[in-house]
Amino acid sequence: MRNTIQLLPGLWQKSNMEHEKKFNLQFEVEQRHFLEKLDFVDWFRYFYIIKEVIDFTPDNVLEIGVGSGMVKNCLKPIVKNYMVMDVNKNLQPDIVNDVRIYQDRLKCKFECVIAADILEHMPFSDLERSLKNIYSYLKNKGIAIITIPHRRTNFLFMTPTNKPHVFTLPTGFLSPGAFYRRFIKRKIWIDPDHCWEIGDGRIKKHDVETLFKKCGYEIYKFRKLFYVDFWVLFNLRTKIGDV
Repeated sequence: MRNTIQLLPGLWQKSNMEHEKKFNLQFEVEQRHFLEKLDFVDWFRYFYIIKEVIDFTPDNVLEIGVGSGMVKNCLKPIVKNYMVMDVNKNLQPDIVNDVRIYQDRLKCKFECVIAADILEHMPFSDLERSLKNIYSYLKNKGIAIITIPHRRTNFLFMTPTNKPHVFTLPTGFLSPGAFYRRFIKRKIWIDPDHCWEIGDGRIKKHDVETLFKKCGYEIYKFRKLFYVDFWVLFNLRTKIGDV
């Protein structure tokens, strides 16, 4: 028994190191990896991001997370200054940086910052720091467009006027496997490349929005989309009627 107890910490450390190494591989992939995974769910999300930027007409945009590059490719021709930040140098971003690390040279430089599906790749305990950095990069009357995965069941329906609407249910009700994971095993499956997701059994939408407000944001718009929750945030110095 004594030998078993002595070995367990070493085994756990080895397992943890292997998991961390595998997890970090996502920050070294080439752009082709994202292009091969493009699907309707991605384009549905991109539409709302692109439409929001077009309506807001910013001159300076910072997108955090290169991904497939499709949002940048659509918006760069109509935005005066479009920059991209990413921790993965293989994606050739304009700024190689982790969003958790503050860059003073970017302070108050952008009318719009896009952070789509990137915040969940870091521990939830780092979310506040990341949100504060994004806030500091915004000019007065700037907006942040943020999407975060929400683990749930999604249904899409169209109105007679061709307007899409998303109807959602909590995960765990539509398949035996999901029911077992949520109610018996009590461990909801999330993307293995994510540290957390809204609806993962620990993090709720309210937890995220509480941090938004704590960091100085005002929630201007919210939408349920396929796979993600979508927010447009203003800083508190912004009066919506002035935009």
